[in-house]
Amino acid sequence: MAKTASATFPAATGGTIPSTAEPGAIHVVIPARQAAAYLPACLAGTRAAGFAPGEVTVVDDGSTDGTAGIAREAGVRVVSGPRRGAAAARNAGARAAIGAGAEILVFVDADVVPGEDARAVIAEVLGAGGEVAAVFGAYDARPAAPGAVSRFRNLLHRHVHLQNAGPAATFWTGLGAVRRGAFEAAGGFDPGQRMMEDVKFGMALARAGHAIQLDPRLQGTHLKAWSLAGMVRTDLLDRAIPWSRLLLSQGAALPRGLNTAPAARASVLCAGVLLLCLPGLLVRPLGAAGLGGAALLVLAAVNGPFLSRLRREAGAGLALLAVPLLAVHYACGGAGYAWARITTRR
Repeated sequence: MAKTASATFPAATGGTIPSTAEPGAIHVVIPARQAAAYLPACLAGTRAAGFAPGEVTVVDDGSTDGTAGIAREAGVRVVSGPRRGAAAARNAGARAAIGAGAEILVFVDADVVPGEDARAVIAEVLGAGGEVAAVFGAYDARPAAPGAVSRFRNLLHRHVHLQNAGPAATFWTGLGAVRRGAFEAAGGFDPGQRMMEDVKFGMALARAGHAIQLDPRLQGTHLKAWSLAGMVRTDLLDRAIPWSRLLLSQGAALPRGLNTAPAARASVLCAGVLLLCLPGLLVRPLGAAGLGGAALLVLAAVNGPFLSRLRREAGAGLALLAVPLLAVHYACGGAGYAWARITTRR
């Protein structure tokens, strides 16, 4: 039996709804935690995409940096409360949007600027009479942060999504939309899921028979700046470990494509070989260097489509630097999966 909205979504606490707000069929939900640096650009993007202030709800998840004030100045709905996590914040925002009459819920991360045609694409894909219940997109080719690691990480995320356009069995809340009925039937986002709550939600949608589409026309600019240390920490602790635990809990019901594609698995193997070669440099440097070089060549080969796209969109220099960065990225993925296998109870 599907869960009801009242049973699933906690009541918003401390929220304020401007009296001028009007209910709309399409409504944006933006969870925001310490997002003062990004939120103005995000909200400007929703306006440029055609969303009126009354069609946008910002959920301030216990911020102390003025996030709620920025949202109020923009005239959007604001739901404030103590820190509850992204999943609970999205559920609270969905409850407010549904209460305002929303039939389509659009989830946008606070550090993403939706493209100007975002509303039009969502309306087309999820329009009346269509069979698709949810749609999500990808980052665009213009990440805001200029650093090499930032551009690499954002453009890798973009490439993975573009390569897997079409029917999907997962979901992405960076920029994604879902019909109200499908959202309620799936029970919303699981507040107990640390990270990857959008992936778990997408799996629940797919299991229930709802069609999900990855549409590359739906794009947004990512504002986040990445450092190498931040990339390692995020890829390992916030991506690989919770992602792997989620996949292990699903058994054979793995999502199509994305991080489970054959090229990704081969890349993890190459990264593992490179790690094993490091201590070998102290014992047999020539042999270890030769094996490590071969692993790098194979890594570059299996990631050829990404490196080609990167060269076109960001230049040959970044494409060359991307090979060792890919090794670091997939080493984190392999280490996270191994840790999840060891620590996950069966």
